[in-house]
Amino acid sequence: MFEARSALAECDARTDHAGLDGQRTLRLGEVRGGHLLQLGVFPGAMPAVTAAVDAVLGTSLPASPIIATELADHRIFRIAQDQYWVLTPNASLARRLRAAVPADAGSVTSLDGARVRLLIEGATAQRLLGQLLSIDLDRAMFPAGHFAQTGIHHVGGLLHHARTDRYEYLTLRTYAVSVLEIIADAARPFGYQTFNEEI
Repeated sequence: MFEARSALAECDARTDHAGLDGQRTLRLGEVRGGHLLQLGVFPGAMPAVTAAVDAVLGTSLPASPIIATELADHRIFRIAQDQYWVLTPNASLARRLRAAVPADAGSVTSLDGARVRLLIEGATAQRLLGQLLSIDLDRAMFPAGHFAQTGIHHVGGLLHHARTDRYEYLTLRTYAVSVLEIIADAARPFGYQTFNEEI
């Protein structure tokens, strides 16, 4: 059996770059070990899927397309009218959701091999991302808990403001290395350290 390998395995996980003032105000890296599931809802089947999710997770599917639902270790994002992403550290959740969601009501697909979860954290994270994104990251407009589907250097992804100075960017695995390089290049004036966070 093949062993899962990070798309960023060849990147140096211990870069230490001083900013213009000699400080290192950012931490950049990858969050490894979690699972990303896509939940699709077939036409007319929202009640059945909602009931199944509620039975497994103890919460309803979120109605908001901009605020993530957080429950214990799980995060649920409504990425389209009939599609949701579930971010979880629980390896058995996919199996449990597949068993609960009727086959004629929806689908549960693992995106573990398709997306990489990048982390941008620190006092200047908002300023850094403001240079790379075309969305308003002012805390009044994009507070902790909010998310947006956006792009960095023409590469689409989902940006989640996880907490005050922490952002996570779920990007395509194919472009993960180049996206991280672009972020790191923009972070040079602020100073940064790179690392990998294990779940």
